[in-house]
Amino acid sequence: MFRRGLVSVAVMFVATTFLAPRARADSVSDFLAKWDPDNDRTLDLEEINKAADAEFDALDADHDGSLSRKELGNRVTKAEFSAADADHDGSLSKQEYETIVAKRFHAANRDKDTTIEITELKTAAGRRLLQLLQ
Repeated sequence: MFRRGLVSVAVMFVATTFLAPRARADSVSDFLAKWDPDNDRTLDLEEINKAADAEFDALDADHDGSLSRKELGNRVTKAEFSAADADHDGSLSKQEYETIVAKRFHAANRDKDTTIEITELKTAAGRRLLQLLQ
């Protein structure tokens, strides 16, 4: 009985240690490395918008140059969608999408400088920004 319990604990340890998905911190580090071409370990709004453009294109399943609520899934709230949909056509253009990105960028930028550091990306506001970018 003791042996079976010990084996179960060992199997659980191996599964959670080696087979579990990468932690979110690694994802944040990977994201920073991918979108930080000047390697200053920060992201400015221009670099964030490049990531947003790439994600917009990936989400645009019907390739019509806009994102519907369905294509966005749970990435934005109804209020964010309505506020960003300046022409009230029921979809977001890339420019309209970037207005949400900019608002979340500024919300995550706790020190109010012109860049986001990895510590800011790991906050709740930073994670909300990342929802739009990956």
